[in-house]
This record gives sequence, structure tokens and C-alpha cells, in this order.
Amino acid sequence: MLAKVVTGFGLRANRRWLQTTAAKTTSPSTAAAPEPQRRNASSSYSGTMVDDSKPKSMDELGGPSFLTTLYWLFVKRYFNTTQQMQIEHKKIYGPLWKSKYGPMVVVNVASAELIEQVLRQEGRLPVRTDMPHWRAYRELRNQAHGPLSEMGANWQRIRSILNPRMLKPKHVSSYADRVNEVVADFVERVRWLRETAGSGVMVHDVTEELYKFAFEGICSVLFETRMGCMNKEVPDETQKFIFSVGEMFRLSPVIVLFPKWQWPYLPPWTKFVAAWDHLFKVAEELVQKKVEELQNMEQAERNVEGAYLTHLLLSKKMNVTEILGSITELLLAGVDTTSNTISWVLYHLAREPDIQEKLYQEVIRAYPAQRMPNGDDIARMPFLKAVIRETLRLYPVVPGNARLTVENEIVVGDHLFPKGTLFHLCHYAVSFDESIFPDPHRFLPQRWLRGAEEKATQHPFGSVPFGFGIRACLGRRVAELEMYLLLSTLIRHFEVRPDPSGTAVTPITRTLLCPAKPINLQFVDR
Repeated sequence: MLAKVVTGFGLRANRRWLQTTAAKTTSPSTAAAPEPQRRNASSSYSGTMVDDSKPKSMDELGGPSFLTTLYWLFVKRYFNTTQQMQIEHKKIYGPLWKSKYGPMVVVNVASAELIEQVLRQEGRLPVRTDMPHWRAYRELRNQAHGPLSEMGANWQRIRSILNPRMLKPKHVSSYADRVNEVVADFVERVRWLRETAGSGVMVHDVTEELYKFAFEGICSVLFETRMGCMNKEVPDETQKFIFSVGEMFRLSPVIVLFPKWQWPYLPPWTKFVAAWDHLFKVAEELVQKKVEELQNMEQAERNVEGAYLTHLLLSKKMNVTEILGSITELLLAGVDTTSNTISWVLYHLAREPDIQEKLYQEVIRAYPAQRMPNGDDIARMPFLKAVIRETLRLYPVVPGNARLTVENEIVVGDHLFPKGTLFHLCHYAVSFDESIFPDPHRFLPQRWLRGAEEKATQHPFGSVPFGFGIRACLGRRVAELEMYLLLSTLIRHFEVRPDPSGTAVTPITRTLLCPAKPINLQFVDR
């Protein structure tokens, strides 16, 4: 989520770096690894060294000045396309370079091999970034940190409590009925939108409509309540809640440009705090409503059933303040993945009718038309999963992830990096690496199917849209469930056709990767 904070920096070429090869992999048995590398790497880690000499220091790593970065962002106009700037900078610097962004120094990593090295050495308690602006708000309002903003042993404790009901397949599949209720309502909303504003076939700004679906879906799981996003008229309070989420993400990369002591004097900080205030206000009302429901059920001696929030409250492993902090952050992590990804899926399927037909044939074979899909049906749709996977390669929701070394110094490539180094993992650039993904700009879901020749040679860190290891995306399974259920249902009901105007849509980075302009599509009844 902090992609724009640490995406695509660095711009003055280091000529000496261009003359070296940063990723010649040697096996652990033959590499003359320095002590930090041997201490931190897992058994599967392959040390990458140019030779057996002492690794270079971070100070010797090439990179741009802050002014050069500003030149690229504002003069060359890469501010909203920082994901593309990763690719351009990799051409200039090679796969490893240092850059400055406001008060931060960032080490950019733009090859699958080097990304693997960073992640294999992330330690027992990995940290994405220290997220000073999110943490500062919580300290200001005395709110609890959640799984995104917490660090250290307390983060591990929170994740151990949150993980089972978010990541174990048997628990996630139990949310299918709740999500399918929202899916069915979305199908009806598509029909209503076509008739009222689309001349019978067109749905305008599909991404905005899918955002409402994703928001409704994740709230139905986390808060066990419907927010009214599928209504013909979305309630004002819900619309304000949605706006606050977007406002918080919009302001995040602006605030971190400035030193922390200046934040109280900045208008963006005031708006940032107001956005968080509203998010916590609504979330607190929803949590308190569920607490009262459970109390009434206990007093009536009725069996208590529910989904995620009910489980957290009844387990009593977290107090209400901690639950509030965690569930609010989970909400933020669960909306854009679904809405943006399905938008791009539908955009490409409309332009690739042969691929859409192949998906349609798989769907109608997997389950009967008279009911909604379930977890067992999804297991019989490998092409559906391949379509989602290819879309996430082309449009990773977080185009650049981060890791902050907090336990030990580590070796990456031929450089030794101290504790406190902030790495930016350039997933977008790696997703378009031709040595990993031939013809990388084409939408080719078949490259992910079992038995495909290309899949057998892919690097496992070539596309990791949900991250890696114990700090991987907590909402992955729920987001995947929503995407599988929604996409299979939409394709069963509608043939999706492109905008007759022929408008092409490209991605931009606004903290997260999203369409640069509205995606308008035709939905024709099958």
C-alpha cells in the first residue's frame, strides 16, 4: 500500500554499475559468503556475488540526488506513472540502485533473484516500512496498531490471532455464502445500470462500481453487516466512509515527503487525520453494534453464530480496541485488490474474445446455472485462476513492496547493507522481465496453467502480487474468493464487450496501481 512512497526512485546513471553483473548466482556450497549472509539466509538462499572479494558498502551503491528524482517525477512527468519509472531506471542502473525521496534513502531491487535474496533474509519479525504517518495518527488518537502498522513481537501476536480465519481455506470457504449474496446483488446492479444510464448495454466506470462491490463484500465478512453499496442510491454515510478510505491513500505519499516535525503544520496532515477519524468512527460503531448483538444473544441463551468479527470478539484474545485497530486495517487491505484486478480482467476479456470464450466454457462445465458457485466449483476452474494470476502480473495492485532490515545486516548482490536499510522491491519491473515472462506485455493466462512450458521455467519470485513469507498479504484468500466468485458469475451471465469508442486505458500509481481513466464496458446478456 505504500507503493508510491517507495516506487521507482533514482535517476543519475552509475557508469561503473552498468559494467558489472549484479546477479550471477552461485550455490551455497561454493559461494564464499561473508558472515552476515551465512547467518541470515535460509537453506534455500543462493548467494549472489560478483567475485569472492569483500562486498561493497551501501555508500558505494550508485543512485540519484533528491533533485534528480524530483526532475523525473515532475519535469519528466512520472509522478503518476512511477510503476513505469521502475522499468526505465532498471535500464539505467541495472537491477540495484540507491535513491533519495524526501528524508528517506531507498534501495531499489529490480530482479527476481535479488528480490528473493532480500525476502529470504527478512528475519523472524519482518517489517515492510515503519509507516511513520500511520503510526503517528494512532499515537495521536491513542488507537491500537493493526497488522499493517504494528511491528515486532506484538505484530506477531496479532497475526497469530488474525491468520486462521483469514488464511485457512476451510474458514475462508465458509464466507462464500455471504460473498455470493453481494455477487448476486452486483449482477442485478449491472442490469439496472445498463437500463438507466447505459442504453441497455453499457456500464460506465466499471472500476467505481466494482469498488462498491468489494467494499460491500469485505464489510459483509469483517463486520458481518451490509453497508448499502449495492443499493440504487448508496447511503451518504457509506459514501463518506468510502471517500475517507480514498482520501487517506491519496494523502499518504504526500505527507511522507516532509519531516515528521512539520506534519502538524501541513494542511494534508489535517485532512489525513480527519480521514482516519471517520474510518475509526464508523468502524467503532459497527464493532459496538456487534458487541451488543452478542450480549443480547447470550442473555437469551441462544446459539451464537457469525463470521470474522464474532470470532474475534468471542475468542477474547484481543480487547475491543485491538480488534478495532486490526479490523479497520484489514478493511483497507481488502478493497482495492478485488476492484482494480477485476476491472483489468474484464477490460482484457472484452478485448480478447477467444480467451473470454475459453473461460465461459470452463465456467458452464464447472457448476449448474441454477445455483451460485462455491469452493468446490472453484477448484475445478484452473483457467479462471490463471486469468486472475495473469492480470495480477500485468497490474500488481501494489507495484512496489518494501522491507526494512531491523534484525541484522544483509548481503544483496555484491553489496552489504546495514540494519535500518529500506528496500523497495520493484515487482512491476520484474513482472515485465522478458527472461522470465516471454512476450511480457501480452495478456496470456495460459502461461500459468499446469504443464505449460513457460510455467516450468518461471522464477518463483517473478510475480508475487500478495508478497512472501509471514508478512504476506493477510487478506489474500478472501480477496481471491471474492474475485473467483464474482468473475465466474459475471462471465456466466454476460458477454463482456469493449467500449465502442475504442478508448484504451493504461495504469497509473496513486499509492496503488489503478486505471488512469474510467473503464466503460458493454454487458450483453448470454
